[in-house]
Amino acid sequence: MYDLTIEDFDLLTDEEFERLELEVGRLTSCWMVSNMRGGSAIYWDDQRIGEKRHEYMALKHPSVNVEAEMAFRNKAVVDSLEGNSLIHPLTTPVIVVDKTNTKCRSVWRSLGVEGLSRFREKPMAIISLGSVPGANVLEDGEWKRLWGAWLRLTKNEYHAGWVESMEPTNTRPPLTPEQDRAMLGKYAYQKDEIRKAAPEPPHDDTWEIWPDETDQSFQFINLEKST
Repeated sequence: MYDLTIEDFDLLTDEEFERLELEVGRLTSCWMVSNMRGGSAIYWDDQRIGEKRHEYMALKHPSVNVEAEMAFRNKAVVDSLEGNSLIHPLTTPVIVVDKTNTKCRSVWRSLGVEGLSRFREKPMAIISLGSVPGANVLEDGEWKRLWGAWLRLTKNEYHAGWVESMEPTNTRPPLTPEQDRAMLGKYAYQKDEIRKAAPEPPHDDTWEIWPDETDQSFQFINLEKST
């Protein structure tokens, strides 16, 4: 990276200055993407269903099915919001912005707490650890989320612990264990298995290897090495 004083700027060539300007722009984008994803995670909480909110999804991107996205947001998976909550703050971001400063890949870890009452029964206290891989793009001058969902690493009843308790993703109709393992629980901890090292955070060369922002292959490179 650069270690410059104010006086050094006068000595930069036009090419060096443009390269420095781009690098500063990419670093600024990392901060903006982190804020955008953080805001999106806040609105994931069940209590905010139906609220007017800022749009964080890149709905204009050709790969986004807007109709399916809206249907997913409005689909209820509990009888009442009373006693329910999904609080999943994001932490330890790994973000790699491409050289054009128009798209980036990212992976977060997310340690969260939940209250779950599916049918108005006494809520279950849940503690969870997840990973959030994804891609983000510039849309009308603003960073937006292109794809990326919370993947369960552990999700357990608070007192039972994740070795003896693993709560599946809550859906209606309920997922079978096989369906759950094929989707958001694909890389979740299992006491009788060696957990797969996925999703892998993006590396510095991610855009040279996978230039298409819809390509999700970067997060599975450790699985390819083990086969």
